[in-house]
Amino acid sequence: MPPPSRRSGRPRDPDVDRRALAAAREVYGERGWSGLSLEEVARRSSIGKGSLYLRWPTRAALLVAAVRDRARFVADIDTGSLREDLVTFAELWTAFATSDDGRLVERLLVDSHRVPEIAGALADDAYPEHVRGARTMVRRGIERGELPAGTSVALVADLVAGAVRNHVATTPAHLAARDDARGYAAAVVDTVLAGVRARAQPSP
Repeated sequence: MPPPSRRSGRPRDPDVDRRALAAAREVYGERGWSGLSLEEVARRSSIGKGSLYLRWPTRAALLVAAVRDRARFVADIDTGSLREDLVTFAELWTAFATSDDGRLVERLLVDSHRVPEIAGALADDAYPEHVRGARTMVRRGIERGELPAGTSVALVADLVAGAVRNHVATTPAHLAARDDARGYAAAVVDTVLAGVRARAQPSP
């Protein structure tokens, strides 16, 4: 007689994940790392602490998952044009970086330099979806012949994302309100692409 089949575990409830991640962002936004506790997340989300531990073994793992969950929107941009992909990415990233969720990302990155637990949780998934997404756009552009073969995928993606991040961080609020995000994004992308293509040209 064949052995009885094992019953599969209960499927993971996406609503539980959603509530837990939202509560973690809320607590972190209000209290920072020192005030983030699984007990408080459990209370606000009405989820047992044991269920949280089953999903995220540490509060740092929960925090990283919660913050990164809000940056997934830039992962799948494919217009058929590298320039348009990157301009759209830069424009969306500018809007995100100036939002409450974007400020949480910056706070997480700052805290990662002083809190080993956060740094370790980030190291477990070193490339979040928006980074992988930007690099995928560049890689597709190279495959389509829009950039020379051998172009550094990471360099192009980092130049665009880094320019946006610096622009958001250094632009005063009264000027940011009048900022032309689309125009700035296009100028950054055009400058980066022109520089990469010029660098690939043989010297006279």
